[in-house]
Amino acid sequence: MASKKITELVQAANAANTDLFIMETANGTRSIPYSKIKENEIAEAAQPHPFANNAAAHNGIFRGKNLTNLGIDEICRRISNGSFQDLYIGDYFDITISTSLTASENVRCILAHFDYYWNCGDSPFRTHHAVIVPKNCFAASAKMNDTNTTADAYSGSNMKQTTLGIYENAMKAKLNNHMLTHKDLLTTQITPTTPSMAGCGYTGASTNWAWEMIALELMSEIQVYGSKVWSSSGYDTGCANRQLALFQLDPTALICKSGSVDDVSASNRVWWWLRDVASAVSFAIVSNNGFSNCTGASNSNGVRPLFCIG
Repeated sequence: MASKKITELVQAANAANTDLFIMETANGTRSIPYSKIKENEIAEAAQPHPFANNAAAHNGIFRGKNLTNLGIDEICRRISNGSFQDLYIGDYFDITISTSLTASENVRCILAHFDYYWNCGDSPFRTHHAVIVPKNCFAASAKMNDTNTTADAYSGSNMKQTTLGIYENAMKAKLNNHMLTHKDLLTTQITPTTPSMAGCGYTGASTNWAWEMIALELMSEIQVYGSKVWSSSGYDTGCANRQLALFQLDPTALICKSGSVDDVSASNRVWWWLRDVASAVSFAIVSNNGFSNCTGASNSNGVRPLFCIG
């Protein structure tokens, strides 16, 4: 029978596991059963994709894995060396804290962004870090101020001066000194007669800021929504000027409850504070229904600050 080219042969409709394929190897012409080809294809598909071990690559992947058993020391070792090995957005660990505001509460700490503040500050922040956002607000609600005023802006508010300090000390005690401090611009003054960028005829806007060392801070509108909504002026943002990867990749993280780590239902969603001044009497807030809003500084609402570990 005359030889034929491969392209002239009758094509098979499918292949059985025992069918043989011919291939040319370094050791000569060999055959391989189709079952072996399938095994190799499955094994290759099961291999993890070769993502780079750096902040930029890991900021683009949401996973949501429980890291509690890994331990804070090992988590921070992978952060501080800049590799972020096997750490992704949405991964979390649980800790239990006690404060003068609540006897004991469980806090689920979510990895929200890697190296967010890298090189920021008048003294550049050059420590590899992960921004942590609690899954839910702390158990105790709080006011920004005792009265409806933003006279001392965010930096001088009761929230900043008192409430956040209580939680900061509790978190530091649990995180084995892995909680980091860095510089950011915080609003220090408002002018009550200046029109607010919030619109709606609001008056009162931030008109000054200063570099401060921070550890535990309320989030800005931009970090949550990706843009300003009720913020009074450009002074409100500082270095908090990009949306956190958590809220970009998982918008459901916007809505939360207070206290335990249980799922959020329609009946237990809470409003929570942001750091932006909205007017002479109000600060920005995330509503329990997921929309952007602002409210009087003397209202009690959820406290959901961010902090950095490494």
